[in-house]
Amino acid sequence: MHTLTVIYRNLRQRWLSTCMTALSIGLGVALVTAITALRQQTQANFDNVAASYELVVGAKGSPLQLVLNTVFHMDVPVGNLPYSYYRKLKADDRVAYAIPLALGDNYRGFRLVGTEPEYFTLVRLKDGQPVAVAQGRTFAADYEAVIGSVVARETGLALGQNFVARHGVEDTAAAEEHEEAPFTVVGIMRETGTPLDRVIFISLGSVDEIHQESRDKGGKSLLEQLEALPAEPSGSPPEDRPEDRPQDRPQDRDDHDHHHHHRKKPAAPPVGDTPAPAAPNQAAAGVPGQAIDEVTAVIVKLRSPGYLFLMHREINKGKDAQAALPGVEVQKLFAIVGTVDRALLLMSVLVVVVAAVSVLVAIYNSLAERRREVAVLRALGAHRRTVFGWLVWEAAMTAALGGVVGVLMGHALLAVAGSSLKFLSGLPLDPWRWTRLEVGPAWLTAYVPFEVAVIAGTLVLGAVMGLLPAALAYRTNVARHLSE
Repeated sequence: MHTLTVIYRNLRQRWLSTCMTALSIGLGVALVTAITALRQQTQANFDNVAASYELVVGAKGSPLQLVLNTVFHMDVPVGNLPYSYYRKLKADDRVAYAIPLALGDNYRGFRLVGTEPEYFTLVRLKDGQPVAVAQGRTFAADYEAVIGSVVARETGLALGQNFVARHGVEDTAAAEEHEEAPFTVVGIMRETGTPLDRVIFISLGSVDEIHQESRDKGGKSLLEQLEALPAEPSGSPPEDRPEDRPQDRPQDRDDHDHHHHHRKKPAAPPVGDTPAPAAPNQAAAGVPGQAIDEVTAVIVKLRSPGYLFLMHREINKGKDAQAALPGVEVQKLFAIVGTVDRALLLMSVLVVVVAAVSVLVAIYNSLAERRREVAVLRALGAHRRTVFGWLVWEAAMTAALGGVVGVLMGHALLAVAGSSLKFLSGLPLDPWRWTRLEVGPAWLTAYVPFEVAVIAGTLVLGAVMGLLPAALAYRTNVARHLSE
């Protein structure tokens, strides 16, 4: 107890130097703590969400982009698949269910996803529960919407309210608004802690019809405008291109008009009622299968896990589509991100080491002023080993104080980052949860949290930095310093 009292009084006597040294160590520890906790929780959340989906099928392109777009509702779509390809997948005997998704619009940055009502009963989340509607009901006709919990909270939309979507998956001021086709909120989903909280679900027919109306008005997307440009500056004039031949235009126009004007929306039940579930292998209510042209992706669940890699390889061998395994793609993503994490961790560790050196410098500089004090203690009977231990523990306690401050700062930083991450991706973070230790024997990683290991590490590092000043104090000449 006497030793602790001496160490405490020494630290308090030089409180400014002690606080600044501890703070410099704390900044490095905060970075290490925040980076490690953020990576672990983010990867766990991504793995849990990916585990809810067996196979995702979409247009040829990047499988990682397909998974990010379909499962996590991030990035832009790879492309579209013919609706007939989805029907082919659904009719396959190996498929338990196939759910189509169609993208193309957003409301205040929240994506509209066209799908079928059976999505809410067949797709299971990480907790094994379906994507349930907490208030209202699922959509039963075109221009009805079921919104996620984050969408409801951030936009203030409630049951029965209308909203107008904008073209494109990202919210931009230049995007076209579909003012002629407002949607009505008929359901609000329960909070899932997944990207689904940021999604607005509508019928496939709504996606197809709203863009058909835009095309009937003469509007074109950016992709259509680029495709309409001649391949070469010296190419043939517009009238020579097959897609612009006059004799083809009436037919195309008639087809579009028939496609749009002959679709009838059934009478929808009131918002508080629950519609009957769609029959297997049938399109959603109010969405005739023959009227849909394309879908963005298809979520596939197989009847047996043995079919998974066989069907994955079979689809990827073909020319029409690609299949992606969400779990595998998430692992690839974090393998890429891991390189950046290691670089940031290395920089953070260097900050801690440099700060620990400042402990050595602070104690060494104060030692010149304390030589007479050490000599008096020695003259009063203090052993050399006792003085040596005081200085080592003083350095260790200063560093450990920085470790504690750094851990608290790191989790506070995670709390700030967590709110932003949840808003952007729908994935929650628990800022005050213990972080798992990843390095060491099994008995250590199973029972010792990362934060405890960090504080213990800073204590040891501080003690090492205190060895040199302690050794100099150990060799203090008592007679010479008492006579000065």
